[in-house]
Amino acid sequence: MTDQRPSSAVFSESLSDDSAIAWRMGRIVAELNVGRAVLDGVGAPFDVTDFADEGKCTVRLAPDAHSQMRTAWSRAHGLRVAPVNAVYDVTWEGNRLRVVVAAWRAGFERVEQSIVVADTDAVARAFTQAVCMFCNAPGRSVLRFMGGCWSRSHDLWEQVQGASFDDLVLAGDLKARIQEDFTTFLAAKAEYERYGVPHKRGVLFLGPPGNGKTHCLRAVIKLLDVPCLYVQSLKDRYGTEDANIEQVFARARETSPCCLVFEDLDAMIHDKNRSAFLNQLDGLASLDGVLTLATTNHPERLDPAILERPSRFDRKYHFGLPEAPERHRYLGMWNAKLDAAMRIADAELATLVEATHDFSFAYLKELYVSSMVRWMVQRKPGTMAAELKEQLEALRAQMKTGMAAMALVAAPGPIDDDEM
Repeated sequence: MTDQRPSSAVFSESLSDDSAIAWRMGRIVAELNVGRAVLDGVGAPFDVTDFADEGKCTVRLAPDAHSQMRTAWSRAHGLRVAPVNAVYDVTWEGNRLRVVVAAWRAGFERVEQSIVVADTDAVARAFTQAVCMFCNAPGRSVLRFMGGCWSRSHDLWEQVQGASFDDLVLAGDLKARIQEDFTTFLAAKAEYERYGVPHKRGVLFLGPPGNGKTHCLRAVIKLLDVPCLYVQSLKDRYGTEDANIEQVFARARETSPCCLVFEDLDAMIHDKNRSAFLNQLDGLASLDGVLTLATTNHPERLDPAILERPSRFDRKYHFGLPEAPERHRYLGMWNAKLDAAMRIADAELATLVEATHDFSFAYLKELYVSSMVRWMVQRKPGTMAAELKEQLEALRAQMKTGMAAMALVAAPGPIDDDEM
């Protein structure tokens, strides 16, 4: 790209019509790069900065072109300045390229387009192919869908890597059955194909909150070691939920084999979008190699077409409140982690197990954490059992208050005369 640039007035005139922004942007770049190859209209997924962050190329903002920046401040990170619409100088495999990146709204849709400029058409195409292949695969990240767009989350990936079945306490042989079921599914692709059965699976984790569904979900994803697509929300200010559902499943098919995750499914799927969701689960388009994982705290809120119909969620695992053996193993794990001065005796542990008969794993964890915090104030050996007893009573009162509030919200109002 040369130093000659259209004036701001020319840009303003050229970009005034949303329906032709991409064409006019490409025309301007082509006019500025006579004699070079221009690959126009490159849509998402194409993120040259992610590509550079993984060491695949080097990028810098072009010093001779204007890039639009967004400035934001937060208490945690301070002042942060990042490009929104930008022009980058790129070095890739000994080639010097220029990439123009822009995004805008066209009606209700967010449009992202990039233009790649290189010395030859072959280099432009090879570079674009490399970036698109990289961005389409999650790599060391989870692909997260929110607001009608996909983004790569390294934080979610790290949470998955930090999960382990070793830290998970489940009833009976549930943990072993889950591990066996998922590993067998991935290894059985050839058998599925031999018998003409679609190599897909829908699995639902259900049960009250705080009993290991999310931890188990992360451990399963880590165990399978395939790309993960995480749907955080189907809502979109500009698009429709039906269109977003179609986009989600289309990306899963492109990324196969993969895990497609819907957490709190009952909060996402409702009367207005259920048909679109079901059509994607068992419609004409193949979901070969896609493992659809979903969780719900409220299975009663799911339509029977989702909960009971075979071939949609054909495996359901219930995560209930822990029974005495599970509570003993879980509380024992926590007790074993503590320093000797903080640890409680076996008899005190047995008493604690009996006293927590209606606690979820989340409340059991909070019981130990809050007691540890209080013990650290005085740090007196032999007093941890008393701290646990006091915190148990406080948490039980909190549980009763929460249940009373839920009952109040769920209680029916006064009956009108018309209803009698």
